Amino acid sequence: MGEFYGDAYSDNTGMGQSGVSTGTGFQINNLNPALWVRNRFTTLDIGLVGQYKDVASGANKQTNTGGNLAYVSLAFPISPRWVLGVSLKPYTFVDYSNASIRNVPGTQFVGIYNTTGKGGINKASVTTAYQVTKYLSLGLETSYFFGNVRKATEVSLVDRAAIERGDDLSNEYVVSLNDRTTYSDIAFRAGAALRIPIKKENKLNLNLGASYSIGTTINADQTTTFEVTANALNVISPDTLQNLMGGGIKTPNQLLVGGSLEWPFKLILSADFSYQQWSQYRSFTNANDGLKDVGRINVGAEYLPRFTSLNYFDLVRYRVGFSYGKTPYSIGNSDVNDTNVSLGFTFPMGRGYQNFLSVALVAGQRGSTGGGMIRERYGRVVLGVTLLERWFVKQKID
Repeated sequence: MGEFYGDAYSDNTGMGQSGVSTGTGFQINNLNPALWVRNRFTTLDIGLVGQYKDVASGANKQTNTGGNLAYVSLAFPISPRWVLGVSLKPYTFVDYSNASIRNVPGTQFVGIYNTTGKGGINKASVTTAYQVTKYLSLGLETSYFFGNVRKATEVSLVDRAAIERGDDLSNEYVVSLNDRTTYSDIAFRAGAALRIPIKKENKLNLNLGASYSIGTTINADQTTTFEVTANALNVISPDTLQNLMGGGIKTPNQLLVGGSLEWPFKLILSADFSYQQWSQYRSFTNANDGLKDVGRINVGAEYLPRFTSLNYFDLVRYRVGFSYGKTPYSIGNSDVNDTNVSLGFTFPMGRGYQNFLSVALVAGQRGSTGGGMIRERYGRVVLGVTLLERWFVKQKID
């Protein structure tokens, strides 16, 4: 399926990807469908993500950079208790290229191997959230997954002497095996949020929240072709080994729970825990690939100096966060852990400061060196723009 983007938008990313229990209404909180009801005005959220990776394994090192659209979301109130929203975001991405050279025993030839992967799965969602009581809200996200992943393996036999002489190798025979898998299906995610006043006049609230992603089997069709080329031309006609072979990928359930203390328009302290049963995962070939169940903790804080101030920087919201957890992968008997820290800022802009520009900075490490493992140090930037409008509000004459 590739690597997952996650559900956190720019503001929650700056809080260590935490916040399943609390939402301010200034921006859309996508960690919990029930929190969309906090957006009392029509809200448009657009995000971009950029990433830098430094990858090391033993003495080998390389760096990678990339970027993509992170999300586009629109929430609008149907009534004072009911909010409807739509969103589009990438769900997973595949982007790799590996090359290796191996000797062919007993001959003067070497084999040049290249494997590549491109593509990913996208997620289009409709979210509905309803304020059941004064303090309890419920939400449901219905999502449609779509996209494709293309993988290719190429092998060519080359005379070792030709490599040493630096000859042009473009006319050598290349044997290619190409897979294209297309995905499409529907999945659901439910959420609940509870706000409990601790002090009178809304001076301190205890928030509790949870979201549950229901595991599903994403339908898939796979086409595999075989080619032999030389100088980029087919030596023989391409052969289709399988055409639109039906199957699926079973995704696991995920539970996210959390709590927070909220001093409205001042300070939020948040802590979440997520658990995902990757042992339930099944690939297109019905294999588990050795994946394990994993848990993760996310903690963060948001501080607003003074909501009623005329000083611009007193209206900027500042965030800090920390996240730690295991990934589903293991190398030998060693687990691959992922740890990161984050900072975030939301800058008000526009007339009346009713629009916002958010920046989240994340730095972390996944894996470690030694024992055949790979250490990946990464930096990530999420840039979000939020526009608030008073649409669908009935005009009144006083």
